[in-house]
Amino acid sequence: MNIFKNSKPVIAIDGTAGSGKGTLAKNLSRKLNFDHLDTGLLYRIYAFESIKKSGKQLPAKINFNKWFTSTSKLDGLRSEEISKLASQISQSTEVRKSLVNFQRNFANNPPKGKGSIIDGRDIGTIIIPNAEVKFFIDAHVEIRASRRNKQLKLSSLDLSNTIANMRKRDIQDSERDVSPLKPAFDSFRIDTSEINEIQVLDLALRYIRKRTDFI
Repeated sequence: MNIFKNSKPVIAIDGTAGSGKGTLAKNLSRKLNFDHLDTGLLYRIYAFESIKKSGKQLPAKINFNKWFTSTSKLDGLRSEEISKLASQISQSTEVRKSLVNFQRNFANNPPKGKGSIIDGRDIGTIIIPNAEVKFFIDAHVEIRASRRNKQLKLSSLDLSNTIANMRKRDIQDSERDVSPLKPAFDSFRIDTSEINEIQVLDLALRYIRKRTDFI
């Protein structure tokens, strides 16, 4: 079986929900001038479009590029309803196959032409297995839930519910048959439980300097 080989440099970032992988991806994107793709948004867009169809069927085709031109539209995809449905949709072999080409095309044709930072749950294991650098980001579930509550501007009274939802999401992601969430064997693991985003970025940059000549 042929394994996809990216033609442009890729930093693959996988990890659990609320662990800070998206924040690291954005910070690295600014630092390295690499293009960033949050693949979780692809599934959230699928979820949103499915809800528009009353959840009866998955949309046949989606113009993702049109979505990515509107930050305000993307900000509306972080609700708990969308998160739950996106997790369910991500278990669909049909959906995952339909998104592989989009993600790999982004890796080979980043808009700025330099390289890309792609974050998700199966980037280093399935989508871009030959990525030059791979990270796996995680944190204690209570901390991840607290971050998500803050992101969604929820009350502290909602924390226990958020923790329960995250634990359920972790199980769904790690135990699904198709592309389960797991660290790539050659990934560098970062636990963000007790460190801030600047420290996470510093750790990542030091690792990248050792592995590549990006910087």
